[in-house]
Amino acid sequence: DNKFPPKILWEASAGSDQKDDLLRIAPVESGDRLIVADAKGDVFAYNLKSGKRLWEAELDMPISVGGGANDSIVVFGSDTGKVVALAVDSGKKLWQATVSTAVEAAPSVGDTHVAVRSKDGSITLLNSKDGSTVWSVSHNEPDMTLQGQSRALLFPDAIAVGYDDGELAILSRADGRQLWKNQVALPMGRTEIDRMVDIDATPLFADAVFYVATYQGRIAAINAKGGQTIWSRKFSGFTDMSIDQNALYATDASGIVWALDRRTGEPLWRQSALAYRGVTGPALSNGKLVVGDKEGYLHVLDPQTGAIVGRLRVSGGLIDPMRTENNVVAAVTRDGDLIVFDLP
Repeated sequence: DNKFPPKILWEASAGSDQKDDLLRIAPVESGDRLIVADAKGDVFAYNLKSGKRLWEAELDMPISVGGGANDSIVVFGSDTGKVVALAVDSGKKLWQATVSTAVEAAPSVGDTHVAVRSKDGSITLLNSKDGSTVWSVSHNEPDMTLQGQSRALLFPDAIAVGYDDGELAILSRADGRQLWKNQVALPMGRTEIDRMVDIDATPLFADAVFYVATYQGRIAAINAKGGQTIWSRKFSGFTDMSIDQNALYATDASGIVWALDRRTGEPLWRQSALAYRGVTGPALSNGKLVVGDKEGYLHVLDPQTGAIVGRLRVSGGLIDPMRTENNVVAAVTRDGDLIVFDLP
C-alpha cells in the first residue's frame, strides 16, 4: 500500500560507487550541510535544502566508513589509521593524526574532542583543535569479528563504547579509565563464527538508559548510572537502531524489523515482509519509520503497527546507516548517489 510514498528532493554524486558490501560510508550533517565521501577519500559537501555543491576535497586515503562532524569540522578515519579533519565551511584540511590501526567506525566529534575507534579495539581521544592525542586505551578484541564497528558516544564526562566481544563499557573522558562495563552478550558456541557477538549497532542513549544490540546475542536496556541491566532479550543485529517515546526500533540480522517496548523489551510488532533483502537499520523521520534495502527500495513503515505504508525505488542498494535530519532522509546508494528524500 503506497499511501505515503517518499519524494526525492534532490540527488547528487557521492563519488565512486560502493559496490563492495564491506563499505558503509554514510553521509554526515553539519548545520545546513550534508557531507559525504567515497572509498577513495573524495569528499563532497552539499546544501541540505537545495542540493547545491558547496565544495569538494581529497583526503588522499582509503576509507570504509563515513565521517563525524560538529559545527566547524568534519573528521574522517582511514583504512590505514590516518585521521583527517576538514573545515566544514570550505573543505580545507586542518589537521591529520594517526591512530593504531584501521578506523572502522565514524569518529565521534564533540566541541573539544574527537573519539576514534580502531580495529584493534583501542579508543583514542584527540584534541579537536589540532588533532593531538589526549589519551589512548586498548581493549582486547576477538580474532574474528564482523566488518565495521559501532561509533563511540561522547558525553561531557564519559565515553560509551560497544566492543566486538559483546561488552558495553563507559570510560572516563578525562583519562580513559573504565567506570563500568556490562557484558551484554556472552560468546557461545564451538566455532569462532558461532562466538561472534559484536556490538556493531551504535548504542542509543535516552533518559539515562543505554539501548544496545549485539550480533548473535541479545538486545538490552542498561541503566547508565551503574551499568545494571534493566531488560534483555535474545536478538541478533548489526545495524543502527532508532527510538521514540514508547518504542525501540531495530532490524535483526535476517532483515525483520522489530518494535520493542522501551520499558520492558516486549515486542510491540514485527515486520517480516522485508526479510533477506539486506535491510538497513530503521530511521525515524516526520513521524514515520524508514528502512532501505539492497534492491534499492526505500520503505516507509507506520511506527504504531509496522505496516508498510509507502515505498520508492531508486537505483542501487541503500547503504546503512541512513541519516534523518530536519524531516528529511539522506541516503547513499551502492551506485555512488546521494539522495535526499522528503516523507509526506
